[in-house]
Amino acid sequence: MGGIYGVLETPFSLLRFELISDVVFLSFIVCAIMLLFNKTPGFISFVMSKYPQTAYYLAAIGWIPYLMIIIGFAIIGCYQIFGYTGVMLEYLLFGLAISALLAAVVSLIVAYIATSKRKTNKK
Repeated sequence: MGGIYGVLETPFSLLRFELISDVVFLSFIVCAIMLLFNKTPGFISFVMSKYPQTAYYLAAIGWIPYLMIIIGFAIIGCYQIFGYTGVMLEYLLFGLAISALLAAVVSLIVAYIATSKRKTNKK
């Protein structure tokens, strides 16, 4: 779900279509809550069955929106408890951004390996 959200939301956000971006985010939150209760939205099942290789790549980057939400809550909570200074918060955010970037690259490499193995097993 996170990968689909990332692919759908990014162009609208970059082109400053804030209302559409907000609607996509709201639908992401609703679908994420559905996933918490083991309910899979129909379009996710459709994408997974119709486009299995694309589903690997979407799953590889799908954790990023969830991580962004968790980091946002964690930073707010840590600020309230510890009262970070501006410089310390900048270093923390920079470290988190680098970690997320490296993890995204590793996730995409793993997805590529998984799809290439799947192609060779089908032959």
